[in-house]
Amino acid sequence: MLQNIKNRLDVVAVLLVIISVGLIQSSTVLGGDQSLFVVIAQLLDSGKTLYKDLFDYKQPGIFLFYLLAGKTFGWSDIGIHLFELGYWILFSLILFSCIRNYSLFRADYFNSLLPLFIIGAYYGNATIFHLTQLEALINFPLFLIVWLLDRAYKTESGLFVTYLVIGVLIGIVLLSKLVFSPIIFFFLLIHFIFTLKSKDIKYIFVKQIIPLCIGFVIPLSVFLSYIFIHQIENLIVDIYFKIPTSVIALEDQVDPDRLLSSLKWFIKKMLVLLLLAVLGVFLMTKKESHFFSLIIAWGVIGFLVILMQKTSWWSYHFQLLYVPIGVFAAIGLDFVLYHFLQKVKPSTPLIKGFLIVTIVSLVFFNQMNTLWKGAASQNNTRLYSFDYARDDAAKIVQVIKKEDSIFICGNPRMYVLSSHLPELSTNGWILEYYLDYQWDEFYNEFKNKPPTYLFVKNDYDKLIESKHVKLWELMMKEYSEFDSVENGKWYKRI
Repeated sequence: MLQNIKNRLDVVAVLLVIISVGLIQSSTVLGGDQSLFVVIAQLLDSGKTLYKDLFDYKQPGIFLFYLLAGKTFGWSDIGIHLFELGYWILFSLILFSCIRNYSLFRADYFNSLLPLFIIGAYYGNATIFHLTQLEALINFPLFLIVWLLDRAYKTESGLFVTYLVIGVLIGIVLLSKLVFSPIIFFFLLIHFIFTLKSKDIKYIFVKQIIPLCIGFVIPLSVFLSYIFIHQIENLIVDIYFKIPTSVIALEDQVDPDRLLSSLKWFIKKMLVLLLLAVLGVFLMTKKESHFFSLIIAWGVIGFLVILMQKTSWWSYHFQLLYVPIGVFAAIGLDFVLYHFLQKVKPSTPLIKGFLIVTIVSLVFFNQMNTLWKGAASQNNTRLYSFDYARDDAAKIVQVIKKEDSIFICGNPRMYVLSSHLPELSTNGWILEYYLDYQWDEFYNEFKNKPPTYLFVKNDYDKLIESKHVKLWELMMKEYSEFDSVENGKWYKRI
């Protein structure tokens, strides 16, 4: 038993590190995006219809994640983050189990350290705007697809079930964000090319494509049933296909400075790991060429997918790349440590262990520094527990009644703070992306069902007036100013 514990000490240590940083981050308040996901999840929980009762561009995957989180640990910030921590612990256990089947590292303990390079880096880098975002969460199912494809390539046992599960996972990924489809396409293309070296087209069709399609249809059919039952076919077509094409064409929302800022953030946080990853790419072994080809495709195509989203380019999008960077960075550090220890020749295992821990700590200095600054800073705007929207909602929380309605042209966190869900389907968090016909719908909806209280964040007043004069005139005619706060103004219906 003692030997078993000793053999798994590195696994336990890594899990404890991840749990510790996850608990530190659990007190972080939910950002605007995350608050919106909570609001939509709560609406779903109350029986409302997705997209029909609150519009959003995103596919349903992220809303279901938040729904599960809320139903499991409650709708609080900590509850959502604790659910996410459980998700990452599960991913860590999968990584421990899967990576040991590969010959990636010279030192065996790197199989246990790998989660630090992915999940540890994520938690160390994440701020209020990065935690519990889809681009980070999707690393788990994407890795499972890579691992199962590689397993299917190497063995013919249980092929039908393996490809069935891959198909289900692909369905989950695409129902989380359709723009990830190029990554999935190249995963499958690379896998089929490798398979063609030893198998024919008939084998690929019968043994791979058919079970893949069956698996993919399972989550797709569940979603299609939901669509047809709630009669939102037209909404889905618009949200998934028509609107994204039009939004991409909104030149006033293409911001190269935002892309540059996001790149700078990611490179600054990940510089050491990126340099190690470049080294790791040159150390790939031919023995694992199929696996490495998939991981490289993830990194390259994933980066292109980020660039494709030219009206977004938010820094959290780069979290999509944690697995490929983490895998190659671990390989790079393994190479550096191996040769360093060969040269130094530590006299005892204790000294060797001390050197390894020290060097690994130096590699993650940026991440540890970010965690420390966030947890220890006396500047409230940087504290993880600082609720940046609480002051804006302080007065409305005191006066709003249960029967009152509320609409936020701005941060949806104020729905959460006021314990009032929106009654209009218009999404006031993404008004800058609205198309002309959506502004008309907003006007008609607002006119027919005016809320008791209205919040308009700074600059949104100019946006609303420029996009739909009649809507702004209606607001100014029917409402009087109730409270002026740091980030906008509250209005009450006259």
